[in-house]
Amino acid sequence: MGNTISLEIFGQSISMSNGLTSVFISTLGLSGTNLAKNDDEKHMIIWLLEKDQSAIGSGTAGFDICDMPWNDENFDEIKCFLLNAVEGAKKRTGWEFLDYQPDEELLFPCLDEFYKLISRVDKSMINQKAALEWLNDAAEVPDDPVMCGCPCCQKHPVFLTVFGCHLCNDAPKSF
Repeated sequence: MGNTISLEIFGQSISMSNGLTSVFISTLGLSGTNLAKNDDEKHMIIWLLEKDQSAIGSGTAGFDICDMPWNDENFDEIKCFLLNAVEGAKKRTGWEFLDYQPDEELLFPCLDEFYKLISRVDKSMINQKAALEWLNDAAEVPDDPVMCGCPCCQKHPVFLTVFGCHLCNDAPKSF
């Protein structure tokens, strides 16, 4: 069992094992949390961190790039932010907070492919309905971090999600 991140409109995807997916999300989460300055950037990283297999189940963390919570009003800025978050993950931003050393030979090609997928997406492809549904769902959950200022974990410099801290929940040792 594994997970697929796709840009279905182009028929492109990245397939990863469950463990590699967790490391992928953790490293992007650390980098993105470090870089995020506004609510849209914070929401994008929280959405990614909610792909927490310890909460949603193994093999269920895949998604299509177009279904991420893009905001069409500042699409280009969010896209640039995500590309910078990928670069930060490759620079090992925040890795000192992981209790394992990611296998760069497995992780970096996936980050490179994600970078390419994000680079290809444009505003006309985004699924605004998916983004609005995610925000509406967050508004219905008492104390959802998205509605409470996007706090970070006390142990890890990463945004909390409705499931808690992705790193606390799911710290794989190897993949």
